[in-house]
Amino acid sequence: MTDNHVITFYSIEQIEDHKKLGRVVERFCVKNKIVGTFFSTPQGVNTTLSGPKQSLIDLVFLLESKSRLKLKDQTWSISSSVPFKRLKIKCRDKLLPLKGNFDPVLLRGTHLEPSEWNKLILDPETVVLDVRNDYETKIGSFKNSTIPNMKNFTDFPSFVDSNLSNLKDKKIAMFCTGGIRCEIASSFMMEEGFGQVYQLDGGVLGYLKEVEQEENLWEGECFVFDERVTVNENLERGEYFQCFGCRRPLSKIDLQSKHYIKGVSCHLCYLSSSNEDKERFAQRQKQIDLAEERGHEHMGMNAKQNKQ
Repeated sequence: MTDNHVITFYSIEQIEDHKKLGRVVERFCVKNKIVGTFFSTPQGVNTTLSGPKQSLIDLVFLLESKSRLKLKDQTWSISSSVPFKRLKIKCRDKLLPLKGNFDPVLLRGTHLEPSEWNKLILDPETVVLDVRNDYETKIGSFKNSTIPNMKNFTDFPSFVDSNLSNLKDKKIAMFCTGGIRCEIASSFMMEEGFGQVYQLDGGVLGYLKEVEQEENLWEGECFVFDERVTVNENLERGEYFQCFGCRRPLSKIDLQSKHYIKGVSCHLCYLSSSNEDKERFAQRQKQIDLAEERGHEHMGMNAKQNKQ
């Protein structure tokens, strides 16, 4: 079985024509059999893509040489199966939909290398902040982290206002999966008056890549936004599965639930999803199964561009 190379990277910088950039990336990826998701915005780009290694290397060269992007924290890994079914190019006004008068291009927290991270989070005076969603934090986190239990990242401002507003003189050490969410969250917090905001450079994925096992303070697995679902401390595919009805991670025990139907529902969403949703998901899963039986890849594109 051929290994599929996976690359994750982002860039926080002003992009004059983000829709044109999206079109350039789309053409290149289609031609070179690259799948995954690519976000293009006036604030920068964010992506996880999979395909032939040389094609991914050539895409990085294209973005850095012709588009002059400074791609941040390129994290490489290998998946034994194709982790995406299609290519999605998403052109949006913001990298992440967080309200507030802040600009991550102009103001962000201090980046810490993984080698510096342990010292900071072992300081009892440091507030270690996990800025991921609740279903991600349940899979793994750093010990003694503050967990916001957010359903969506849009809940972050209200969490900060309710729980951290009296800690503006404290050292805040935040982390997320690959680093991009911290760029936005740290910019928001600094605009709100927090003076000592630090972020894990490269996120958890960068940390697991760089830190030796005997110095690794991460506990559990790390949720990733592709069909691997989670990765372990060696950046290998983890032990979790995913409900494609609600996109949440599931353990092997969760799969035994009477409410688990492959591609349709699980114990977390069975009661909340409508019968129409279940029927639609079932038809989608049927098409996926048929395509896999025929050996076809789902290369359908989903290029969404905001017209604002």
